[in-house]
Amino acid sequence: MDLISQFMENYKKKMPFYETAGRLAALQLEEELRSAGIRSIVTFRAKNPGRLKAKVQRRNELNAGPYKNMKEIYEDIADLTGVRVSLYFPGDRDIVNTLIGRLFTILETRQFPEQSKPPSYHKRFSGYWANHYRAHMREERLEPPQKKYAAARIEIQVASVLMHAWCEVEHDLVYKPMQGALSDEELAILDELNGLVLAGEIALERLQRAGNLRIRTKNAAFSSQYDLASYLYNYLSGQFENEEIELRMGNIELLYSLISRLRFTGVKEMEAVLKSVKFEKDKRNLSQQIIDQIITGNEKRYQIYQELRAGRGGLDEVHRAAIDYFIERWVSLEKLLNQITYQNAPKARGSFNINRLKRMGLLDQDTLNRIVLLRKTRNVLIHDIEIPDKDDLLRHGDEAGNLLLHIRAEISAQDNNGEG
Repeated sequence: MDLISQFMENYKKKMPFYETAGRLAALQLEEELRSAGIRSIVTFRAKNPGRLKAKVQRRNELNAGPYKNMKEIYEDIADLTGVRVSLYFPGDRDIVNTLIGRLFTILETRQFPEQSKPPSYHKRFSGYWANHYRAHMREERLEPPQKKYAAARIEIQVASVLMHAWCEVEHDLVYKPMQGALSDEELAILDELNGLVLAGEIALERLQRAGNLRIRTKNAAFSSQYDLASYLYNYLSGQFENEEIELRMGNIELLYSLISRLRFTGVKEMEAVLKSVKFEKDKRNLSQQIIDQIITGNEKRYQIYQELRAGRGGLDEVHRAAIDYFIERWVSLEKLLNQITYQNAPKARGSFNINRLKRMGLLDQDTLNRIVLLRKTRNVLIHDIEIPDKDDLLRHGDEAGNLLLHIRAEISAQDNNGEG
């Protein structure tokens, strides 16, 4: 058996590994894109054995020298498993580029069209427009039984739905001809179709811009997470022109679920929230900071948000009671701190800011440090996957209650001294 046949037999045995790796990568991407409000279709596949054999034979002939061993073949073929992201709107490619960089370890990025390859036919149009990535999944994003799939090299192709459809046709007819080379007339028709696809992409970009303009009006409402995502990307891009806000947008799907439950899905209500958020560079993404502004000081909204996150599944009654105990006392403390901030800085709306409290000079450093520690527990409980230990929650609930009484006493004493 020659080397290529040996490779093919080995690949067929490993094919389930590559199929599973592709499925896991596609699931990660699909979830991230949906959460970020990016309209797309995500598919995956392991390389078809028949097509793979033809590719290996072709590359073996074109290389400077024939393959020496199977390791060389595996290193040379980058697309044994692949994921395809078909975007409704080609203008989202830059956002997807940022998301892929966060999700995967990128080995190589290729942007098409490639000007280095002159076409065999004199084309009038520019051909295939897409971004390709060769990447590994990150181990920390995989469950223990799945970590072995982080070794798989995955090719991720990102293009519009129109471009992917045209590319599939062209690739099969031009690069894998079953009935001989195409005629100039056939190549001209493919080129003409490419022009129609490029015109279609321009129309899709215009459609996306028109939708964005519609959503920006004060009386508009968000009918889906995708409307909300478009609005937020445009609004925040204007606020943070020099920052990659896409990387930190977070779960817009969850944010949309929250505002839908609270029945304020209009642009007017969202703009009021955004204007009161003091966006900070911390562990929270931008969606989490917006959510914090919405639920701050309101126990009912905290409860609704927890229900939407489904973060309490599998917990026993004692643990759930500990969560409720902490949240109830934290919300009372948070409400007081919000009131203090507003009374001393009327333009500051919503959630308190620890630096602003410090500048006011109303609370001593020890009190501020205790607030910071409690807020860390609150952030872990509200935004992280991890649920704190129930004993810690009870202890921190007691601390929040005691701190509330302490701050009230301090404020009262200061007011009395002022009157005296």
